Amino acid sequence: MQILFGKTNWECPELSLDEFAVRAVADGFDALELYVPNLTVSPNEIAALVERHHVGLIADIVTEGHSINEHLESLERQIQYALDAGAPLINAHTGRDIFSFADNVRLFERSLAISEESGIPIAHETHRSRALYSAVDTRRYLEELPSLRINADFSHWMNVHESDLRDQMDNVDLAIERSIHIHARVGHEQGPQVNDPRAPEWVAHVENHSNLWKRIVLARQVEGMPHFTITPEFGPHPYMPSKPHTQQPSSDTWEVNVFMKDHLSKIFSNAE
Repeated sequence: MQILFGKTNWECPELSLDEFAVRAVADGFDALELYVPNLTVSPNEIAALVERHHVGLIADIVTEGHSINEHLESLERQIQYALDAGAPLINAHTGRDIFSFADNVRLFERSLAISEESGIPIAHETHRSRALYSAVDTRRYLEELPSLRINADFSHWMNVHESDLRDQMDNVDLAIERSIHIHARVGHEQGPQVNDPRAPEWVAHVENHSNLWKRIVLARQVEGMPHFTITPEFGPHPYMPSKPHTQQPSSDTWEVNVFMKDHLSKIFSNAE
C-alpha cells in the first residue's frame, strides 16, 4: 500500500496557493489539504492548481452556523465545492459537541448519502468541539452508523480525556477499524499539540501516537486499500506553544510537519 502525505497551509497563510504548492512539493508532500471555507478561488481554479503542480487534493470542510439547519446547508455547499474541485477525499469537521445526538446523526446521514451518490469518501474528524470530540461519544455514532468513516486525529482525544487512551482501548479499537485518513499531530494529556515532537521529553507520546497510526495503516492494508493518506498537522500559534509577550513559536511549524512526514515515511518503509 502506498502512503501519501498531505500538507496543509495552516501555518503559512501569507503564501499564495501556488507558492504553498511549490514549497510543499519541494519538501516531498504528495497532496495539498485545503480548508474549503478559507478558499477565495473557484473549484475550477483549485483543480487547475493541483494539476499544475502534479499533486493530490484533500478537501477540508467545516460545518458552520448556529442551528442544525445552517450546519446542514454549509455541509452540502462545501461538499459540492470539494466535488467540483475534483477532490478524491473529503475531510469534515462535522456537527457540534453541543448538538443533540439526533441532530449530529442527521449531519452524518446526509454526508453518507452524498458520499454514496458521488463515490467520494468522507472522513469525519475526531476534533474538539465537534460531534466526534471524545472517544466515548464517537463510539455511539460509529455503532449507530456502520458506514461512518473517520479521520483519526487522536491528539484531541488525549487532551479531552486527559489520557494516553490506554484506559479505553475498546473505543480506540473501533475508531481504528473506521479510520480512512490520519492527521498526524502529537497531543498530550494537557493539550492537543506538543511543542516539538523532536524533543526527548515527548518520545513516549510520539511512540504512542505512531503505534496507533501503524495499526490503522496495517488494517487498511489488510483490507486491500491501494493507498492511504496522512497529513502531519502541527499548527501555528496558539496551537503551537509560544513565548509570553512576544508570541514567538517554540518551534518552526513547517519544519515540525516535515519531520513528522519523514519520521512516518521511515516507519512505514521499514514495515514493508
